[in-house]
Amino acid sequence: MANTPMQRHDWIHQVGLVAFNYGIQRRSKDAGDLGVRLCLVSEALKNADPGELTEEEIQELSEVIRELESISKCNTWPSEPDRTQQVRQNIESFLGGSKKDRKTRLVIKTDRLLRKLQAYESPVQLFAKPPKQARGEYPEHIKKKLLLGLRRQSRCSQCLAGAGDQSSSRWHPTRLLLKNGLQQDQNSASFDIVVSSDPIDFWQDICLRLPLDAKRVLRFADEDPPRPIDRHGPEAAGFCGLLSCRTFARICFDFEDRQFVRVQDGFRLQQRPSPGVGMSLPHVLQEYSLEVKDKISLAYIIASAFWQFYDTQILRHKWTSESILFMPEEVGHTQRLPNKAYISIQFESGREQTDEYLDTDFLVHRFPRILSFAVILLEIGLGRSLRLRQFDSPVAQFNSDFEVASQALVDLREMSWTNFANKDVYVKATENCLESNHYRIQQAANGPTDAATLSHLNSDYRRSVDIDQRRKTFYNKVVWPLQWLAETGFQGSYNQVTFFSERTEPQPSASQSPTPSHVQSMPMPSFHAGGLINPHGWLDHLKQINQYIHRTLHKRPASCKGIRIAILDTGYDLSAPFFQDHKRLRRVKGWKDFVSASKTPVDTFGHGTFMATLAIESAPVAELCIARVAENTDKLTHSPSRIADAIRWAAIEQEADVISMSFGFPGTKEEIAKAIDEVRISRKGKIIFLASAGNFGPYQDDTFPASHPAVIAFRATTSLGRFLETNPTNENAVVFGTFGDDIPQRLREYRSQVCQPGTSAATAIAGGIAAMILSYVTVLPMLVTWEDKVGLLSISWTTEGMQKLFHRMSDDMGNRKRFLNPIKFFSDRPTDLARYCAIYDCLQGK
Repeated sequence: MANTPMQRHDWIHQVGLVAFNYGIQRRSKDAGDLGVRLCLVSEALKNADPGELTEEEIQELSEVIRELESISKCNTWPSEPDRTQQVRQNIESFLGGSKKDRKTRLVIKTDRLLRKLQAYESPVQLFAKPPKQARGEYPEHIKKKLLLGLRRQSRCSQCLAGAGDQSSSRWHPTRLLLKNGLQQDQNSASFDIVVSSDPIDFWQDICLRLPLDAKRVLRFADEDPPRPIDRHGPEAAGFCGLLSCRTFARICFDFEDRQFVRVQDGFRLQQRPSPGVGMSLPHVLQEYSLEVKDKISLAYIIASAFWQFYDTQILRHKWTSESILFMPEEVGHTQRLPNKAYISIQFESGREQTDEYLDTDFLVHRFPRILSFAVILLEIGLGRSLRLRQFDSPVAQFNSDFEVASQALVDLREMSWTNFANKDVYVKATENCLESNHYRIQQAANGPTDAATLSHLNSDYRRSVDIDQRRKTFYNKVVWPLQWLAETGFQGSYNQVTFFSERTEPQPSASQSPTPSHVQSMPMPSFHAGGLINPHGWLDHLKQINQYIHRTLHKRPASCKGIRIAILDTGYDLSAPFFQDHKRLRRVKGWKDFVSASKTPVDTFGHGTFMATLAIESAPVAELCIARVAENTDKLTHSPSRIADAIRWAAIEQEADVISMSFGFPGTKEEIAKAIDEVRISRKGKIIFLASAGNFGPYQDDTFPASHPAVIAFRATTSLGRFLETNPTNENAVVFGTFGDDIPQRLREYRSQVCQPGTSAATAIAGGIAAMILSYVTVLPMLVTWEDKVGLLSISWTTEGMQKLFHRMSDDMGNRKRFLNPIKFFSDRPTDLARYCAIYDCLQGK
């Protein structure tokens, strides 16, 4: 093979396209299935990390590739037209041949491989299936020689005479720039530091390079002593010689014989800190606002450094938010603060050091370093400092810190990160720092348990096995999820330098005892990467999907009309605050009053206005037509004939694609049932009916028309998918629920007595979701440049087709309950091709 199996995704994609197109042209389900799965496998391989795959998975991938090579008679996709045509013919010959068993086996193999690869794409798998090997870890000898060389090089030459008395020695202020993992070229790892004299009148930009080959560098105590230092050479003066004059250049040092040796050439500056001590993280949080990208990148970079240097001198001094430093830089004659975090390297042995593990009685959390890091993550996530009280007793101090952090975790869960779908991953990583049991040493089942041995483990052996295990746990449960957020969410751009924006009003400091009312959620950018949504942000996510669809609608054929939702309810009120925005009002394309024949819109009850509001908010890309079928709930009993007429009007005159009915009767109403059946015949089944299942809890089954076989019934859920207790029971079928609670307060202020959560709201929102899906389906073939020759996508306009789409875009919540969450569907499939394949696969299924 020309490449490794993981590098074959482009070739697999091309083979998949041929199979998919063949399936469409020849109406071959097997070929279509194979094409869809190959395209999905290609997409998964493109996004996967080679180090994540098991030997078994690589073997399965290789088997599929060998079979495809045998079929296509090539192992790379040719660029010559004649050769390309021959490869296509080879593939089509196999697909059209008589070897059905071979085709079936290939589909089964591909499907099995796909399921395994897709496991790596879901945020749920982050904690359950972390990488087998940590990514970007510095070799142990690199960390040892970095600190050994820095200690020697940073010492002020004026104090060399007292080198034998370590306590009298002085070191230049030295700060290490925290980066995301191993920075290396082919032969060396590199670190960026800034060094200054005292007082700090300027900072020198320095690069330290250390060979990756351990044999070239480090001598230990039992080896021959290093070569004598030339006291008159550049090495003798340490960094002092550079700080005595300003070079305005980046200076590089290579590590040789237990010390750093300066490279003769200078390089262009990369770090340009302004004079002074800089700003600590609490100061930054008080004066600057952090966007979500800033929070994620900062948290990941600090976590990565914390993990890398966990058992080194750098971490033996307690890391707090005060330890994380930022340096203003001059940009275009103005000072700005870049998102570059530094940590001071402390060489004095007399400074207070923090134990890695404490066995004192009454401690809630026995790992002070990890507890302290949890506070850092919470402060970054909340955008404010925590107020930690000071105690003389270590037990009181650590337990108090833990209690404050636990309360802050609750605030973080409830805080809104606007337009960000995976805050729950950040929250879980933070929670994992507070869960002390994660980091306790796990004794083997047949391991020693006597007191003497355990005592030995707690002293000597702990420095190796125990700490190594804790570092691994910290990577899997904290660093890796943050790394996934940074790399997947921002597609590698997280390591690009950005600048913090100053707050218009400074944030209260921790000493001012901020209350939850002080915590303001900042406008934050979005990245699509899957997972649960913010309890207060689900509507923003739906709007974001709609915005993407709206930008693509110009590619639709001219014959395509806008998707239209019909709301059958109590009308709508033009004077409602929501409809004062003329852009929203223009979305309403049809109106008819079946109660009083009013030519102008009217709603004396408010329920219909609320339903129309939710539909427009959920699907701003769609059009609305609104029918007034009852004055209020009490008058609904006398409205079946009006509802039947409204169904015919919406389906025939208004050509609505979706009819939403947020009401219900205890029993079947024949007039309404007849109208539904007539309309379905007239529209050849291509119309979708939605209705609320009812709000009477276990005391009633689905109301009518939700119980009609051609109608999709909806129940209400919270934004996290929990079905409300007011939903009716249905023990005979799979039921759908969607957002019917956690509705933004601004939408409920109009006539709050009727603007309540429940199945009515869920049905209107489901109508918006259905219209959003149909809008996307109309333009999807143009986005992936595939013609829907079979007409499979048109099934989406039927009850059966939309039920399939709802099933694919929903999560199984147990007990035959499915939570419709299109946000997760769109997030987990970041490309139009991936969504097309999933929709195609869904619609052709039984």
